Amino acid sequence: MNRGFALERIEIIRVLRSRVSENRFQHCLGVEAIALQLATRFGVSETLVSPAALLHDLCREYPADLLLKLATKFDIVIDNIELDEPMLLHGVVGAMLARDELGIKEPLILEAITYHITGAPQLSALGQLIFVADMIEPGRKFKLAEQLRRAAFEIAPEQLLLKIYNHTIEYLIRRGYTIHPRTVAGRNELIQKGVLLTDGTGTTENFP
Repeated sequence: MNRGFALERIEIIRVLRSRVSENRFQHCLGVEAIALQLATRFGVSETLVSPAALLHDLCREYPADLLLKLATKFDIVIDNIELDEPMLLHGVVGAMLARDELGIKEPLILEAITYHITGAPQLSALGQLIFVADMIEPGRKFKLAEQLRRAAFEIAPEQLLLKIYNHTIEYLIRRGYTIHPRTVAGRNELIQKGVLLTDGTGTTENFP
């Protein structure tokens, strides 16, 4: 049994299947699959990938009132954006349930589950990997996801991460949604580090 894990993969699968729909379960398997393929490129140990990938959406289908209730129970500070859109809490609530109910104590796994929705600055390599894999897993059939899946094996991980931050922010702007400050801060960190895309800028080039 791995340090920081209370459950083996087969047990995690059993728990996950009992809490999510079949479509969500297949999504989690897809995130695991692409994350394992990219683990070496991100410099992440494969032993950390499966628990983080499989459990990232443990609470994704919980109703808003339950997410708010659980966040309060776990003494999670809820910001105004999360209060307006409680779905954003499913990462941090899922991490707390994985810790307390499933016995997963590894901080890197819990961090990856917590921030897979918004991203964040100073995110670990595992956290970056799960954030990326959630966007580009094989079940995502829209054109940009297909482009990013190909790019994932050709460009530097930080460039891939920047592309996904850009897409996320542009998507939210086009639909008039609020943008969580963690997402902006995660992108800003990359720009300030000098991460550029292939056209020499921080833009999304020709991606829609």
